[in-house]
Amino acid sequence: MLTLTYRTGDQWQKLHISQFRDRLRQWFKRRGLKCRFVWVAELQKRGVLHYHMIVWVPKGYYLPSPDKSGWWPHGMSNVRSVKSSAVGYLMKYASKTTPDDAMRYPKGARMHGAGGLDPEDRRHLRYWRSPIWVREAMSGRSDIRKVNGGYCDKFTGEFLRSPWRIYIGPGGQVWTFKATETTQ
Repeated sequence: MLTLTYRTGDQWQKLHISQFRDRLRQWFKRRGLKCRFVWVAELQKRGVLHYHMIVWVPKGYYLPSPDKSGWWPHGMSNVRSVKSSAVGYLMKYASKTTPDDAMRYPKGARMHGAGGLDPEDRRHLRYWRSPIWVREAMSGRSDIRKVNGGYCDKFTGEFLRSPWRIYIGPGGQVWTFKATETTQ
């Protein structure tokens, strides 16, 4: 498990987490290992992004410190081994973000990511990332994909039209509303 923190004065930029991820993948590739990870971003009280990441590292291997190795030149990092509760720890940070916090994230910043998943793991992740109304309508065996106007199951072709509509007014105001029989 690791954390990546910006130093005071350093600002988030779009490619920072991607560049770190690429360096991490290269380290695994040089050792002939599969690189698997999940991460969430957290907005600290001082208003700066901070990343929490779980990286699955095989027994007998140890990640170098990202800030000391040059993988994370934007501040400091902390790497520690854990044997249990790592996912629960990460979920704590994923669930802490409030709508007000989300509005303060830098424009374009991703709030979470994952890598190194096999096809079944990716299908499972897509299922849990889909809206509740989609999960309630489709089984856990579905391969849910977001498509124009709604969601579909890649296996069966079943299409669910989104009940949500967007209206953009003449002054650029944006309204979303749930469609009903009388509004369609």
